[in-house]
Amino acid sequence: MLVSVNIFAESNDLSNGNGNGGKNKIGAWLGFPFIGLSYSHEFNDLIELDVLVGITGLPFISRQINFRTGLLFTVWEPVINVEKCPLTIGPAIDINSFMLLILPASLGVTLLSPIRWEVNFRSAPSFNLFIEAAPAIGFSYALPYTHGTGMVISLQNMQINDKVSIHWIPHIGLGLRYRIPNKK
Repeated sequence: MLVSVNIFAESNDLSNGNGNGGKNKIGAWLGFPFIGLSYSHEFNDLIELDVLVGITGLPFISRQINFRTGLLFTVWEPVINVEKCPLTIGPAIDINSFMLLILPASLGVTLLSPIRWEVNFRSAPSFNLFIEAAPAIGFSYALPYTHGTGMVISLQNMQINDKVSIHWIPHIGLGLRYRIPNKK
């Protein structure tokens, strides 16, 4: 899918991204179930690759580490105060691991559909604010060295057995990102 995006969906004018001076955005993500870093690369005005890396819990003791990536497609782009403010939606996958000290206790995979609304600022065009809700469904698997203790440690909704659980925990968050200027 990424290969086809790079081949067929690349914009003819690579210098202007979405009109705000940069195709790459990096910043902070504050939300549920984790906080972390956000990165996006705009292939053109309609498609962007999105990456979130986050953590929840107590650092160095017990925590869940999340890595989420997906493709977002612009479905509506209203102009507010002379700035484009796109609404995007697309598929994403989140891979997570619950860690106890330095050992992972469980691994999980979640499929999501992020719905994101971005706001670009006229007075500060280098910054981008977004709000997002992502319906999700996934599963977690307790690793064998947890000795059958039922340690599928995650926010779960349905325990299948002592090793597997299914969850439908949405990701909800707010992000503030800096738009990295294009090289000329």
